[in-house]
Amino acid sequence: MPNRQCQVLISDVLPESLPPQVLIVGAQGVHFSKVTNLLGQEFEHILFDARNGIHLEALAIAAGTLKMGGTLCLLLSDWENLEKSPDFDSLRWNGSTSAICTPNFVHHFKQCVERYHFPILRQASAVGFPSVFYHEEKHKSATAEQQQILEQILQQQCDLYFLTAKRGRGKSALLGMLVNHIDAPIYLTAPNKSAVNSLYDFAKGTVEFIAPDELSQRLRQNAAFTENAWLLVDEAAMIPLPLLQQFSQYFRHIVFSTTIHSYEGTGRGFELKFKQKIHRTFQQFTLYRPLRWQENDTLEQFIEDLLLLNAEDKFEQIAYNALGEIQIHEIAQSQLIHSPEPFYGLMTLAHYRTSPIDLRRLFDGERLHFYLANNQRQLIGAIWALEEGGMEDENLIAQIRQGTRRPKGNLVPQSLCFHGNFSEACWLKSLRISRIAVQPHWQQKGIGQRLIGSMDNAEVDFLSVSFGYTDELAKFWQKCGFILVHLGEHQEASSGCYSAIALKGLSEKGRALTKIARQQFQRNLALSTHPLAEKIMRGRIDWTLNEEDWQSLKNFAYFNRTLFSSMPAIQRLLRAQNKINFPQLSNYLTKKQFPFDKKKSVECFRLEIKQYLEELL
Repeated sequence: MPNRQCQVLISDVLPESLPPQVLIVGAQGVHFSKVTNLLGQEFEHILFDARNGIHLEALAIAAGTLKMGGTLCLLLSDWENLEKSPDFDSLRWNGSTSAICTPNFVHHFKQCVERYHFPILRQASAVGFPSVFYHEEKHKSATAEQQQILEQILQQQCDLYFLTAKRGRGKSALLGMLVNHIDAPIYLTAPNKSAVNSLYDFAKGTVEFIAPDELSQRLRQNAAFTENAWLLVDEAAMIPLPLLQQFSQYFRHIVFSTTIHSYEGTGRGFELKFKQKIHRTFQQFTLYRPLRWQENDTLEQFIEDLLLLNAEDKFEQIAYNALGEIQIHEIAQSQLIHSPEPFYGLMTLAHYRTSPIDLRRLFDGERLHFYLANNQRQLIGAIWALEEGGMEDENLIAQIRQGTRRPKGNLVPQSLCFHGNFSEACWLKSLRISRIAVQPHWQQKGIGQRLIGSMDNAEVDFLSVSFGYTDELAKFWQKCGFILVHLGEHQEASSGCYSAIALKGLSEKGRALTKIARQQFQRNLALSTHPLAEKIMRGRIDWTLNEEDWQSLKNFAYFNRTLFSSMPAIQRLLRAQNKINFPQLSNYLTKKQFPFDKKKSVECFRLEIKQYLEELL
């Protein structure tokens, strides 16, 4: 059987001589942002346009759609000087307004290409797409591996079933065949409907597809349809955990199927996170044998090495040793990327949303800091932090405060400036803890706190963290000396939690900012509409209109400050003035519903505040 091939073509233009069956991925074909639409499809040959940058997720998706015997052609404009060429994909992940060169990743990329002896071609005529393609009939019957899993699921000894595998192992086919053996209503959900076409190819019985959000809504409205029904969840790790938890509360039997070692950054970290949150019996199954290509497929191995997809499996988890000496130190990025597998493996294990974007940032992202905790030279914990602040453009800071500009990067300073009117957060220097991870056996042993404590000597004004709020996490960051200063308006799609920001002041100016930000947060929380307000607020309600309130009202009336962030100031204003001057706002606060659609209502509210402010002049 022919293996799948990869070739690197060096050319400034798309070759006109390529055969019509070639799938062009990129600007002139399927754009990278739409590449998930290819999931569930298969192609004989693929031309991947990487002349402006290497989009790793798109590359992994494209490779997963290539048939046995097919050829993936990577199109680059330069090879010898690739390290010195700006990679425009960096605009997605570097937090900069201009593209940067990515020499570290390019070095890694070239090593992988050379390791698998992929040819470097200088002429389009040398691209080898076979004229006669290898065809293999799809097996509609189960393999021995699939049959064994089917029989175990059908015994219904457990409530929940986890099915994992790499791409091309027949997970969707197995789910389709399972449908044919179940004499009960069956529902199917997945993040992308087009990706389940393979399941329908094998399913003879009836199965109803419902998008995750729609299924969640139906469960809230009337869950009676779930009685005695089965739910099949394809690519479960791409669906927010709160939705999966909701599904598991209603359906008696659920099969969660997901890809490991894939472009989504999913892996066993997902399994660990989810299984910790459910309290029902479950069985775990894994498919190993590839069906869409050969064992030891060269292209699959290339993608795994390029994206460090095996780093999680290779990461050595060691038993806790109470007497072991722990060393904590900061390590330079240039030193870390010489052997990034342990660090990246730990991050993937701890954060199941770790993705190729993180890998690109790890290799070449700017203003990064890394702190490692080791026991006998074994990595047991780590922090990944980003420099923020240090902004000097006063006009830009003013525009951020007004909400008219939101440049890339500086997540916490911009949030504090916009939501809290703290311009100083932008010009002060800070470090934001982006990721913190500790080996499972070493958790709850104070390792995380010691890692964070090692950052107290950083030459910045304050430390910050943005996290999905839970009582447990809030207590952890409080133990580490962080002060909660902001809660986001909306729940995060991935966690179902409200985003929170906490600060730890280091310098005199940083401690002053933390103190006043905390006071303002607590002062405004009581008058906000946030669901967590009653749980977190301290003290009595302050109805006094101060200078910060007037600034918030001006930014709401004349610029883009949100209604949510402005609500405390608006409530103080309406209490102090005659509510008859604000009929729409007054009605909204009384009835707790918008008079029109949200956009039109907010514009009416802005106009009312604007007219009042102008009357004061």
